[in-house]
Amino acid sequence: MVSKYKRKTEQQSWDPQAMQRAINAVRDGMPMQTAAKNFNVPRNTLKRRVLNKNQHAKETNKVLGHYRPVFNAEQEQHLVEYLLEMEVRFFGITLNDLRSLAYKLAEQNNITHNFNHETKLAGKDWVRGFRQRHPEMVLRVPEATSAARAQAFNKVNVTKFFDILEDVQKNHLYPPHRVFNVDETGLMTVQTKSSKVFALKGRRQVGSLTSAERGVLSTFVVSMSAGGTFIPPMVIFPRQRMKVELQDGSPPGTVFACHPSGWMQTDIFTQWFEHFFALC
Repeated sequence: MVSKYKRKTEQQSWDPQAMQRAINAVRDGMPMQTAAKNFNVPRNTLKRRVLNKNQHAKETNKVLGHYRPVFNAEQEQHLVEYLLEMEVRFFGITLNDLRSLAYKLAEQNNITHNFNHETKLAGKDWVRGFRQRHPEMVLRVPEATSAARAQAFNKVNVTKFFDILEDVQKNHLYPPHRVFNVDETGLMTVQTKSSKVFALKGRRQVGSLTSAERGVLSTFVVSMSAGGTFIPPMVIFPRQRMKVELQDGSPPGTVFACHPSGWMQTDIFTQWFEHFFALC
């Protein structure tokens, strides 16, 4: 099947909006010939659309050749909404998931299709056409997100944080170089590449829920001010004792700590706080 078909005739090159206006005009009493001439649409096509004589081509829907879309526009829109909803909930749908979902949707709703009954998957051509019809979706590589973080990152908590920040800023009027943001991130010794999932085009961050971390985790604590001041990071290694060799290649001023879990602890955070006050 040709993935990008190039038209060879001028069939059905009329404007869908003009056709809809012509259909409405005829139904309101305008003669067929007059409506076709006024709105520049084919008379015979207009007649078939008004009388609904075509089994597949209804209203302004264009049908060329013997190939038919498996799902109608409304069904595909519901599918798009489901894909985007699952991505927001950190359970993004991959390409293979979409192909399997399309097959099941067609089978359970008794929709005529030419999908593969052996693999129980929709074809790659269908996926390609589906993505072309819905350019608002793109394939993205999600960032692994723990369940605890996904549950804590909600509208109530985020709004409360910014309300507190706004009150503090109004009371003290801190300049940008005195407003710092600090966060910690984990670096795994064993990197695993996530499969791409469907997400809304332009979305800045795409996450994928993970049940547990893999590999050996080292924690990095990084802080920077709104004015661009950078505080050298802290690295927490998952070990009992520190080795000098682990500091090779680190940014100047970096501080190090060790803990069997490799995670932030209260005493380690106190150590980082002293490091922060000494440099900010």
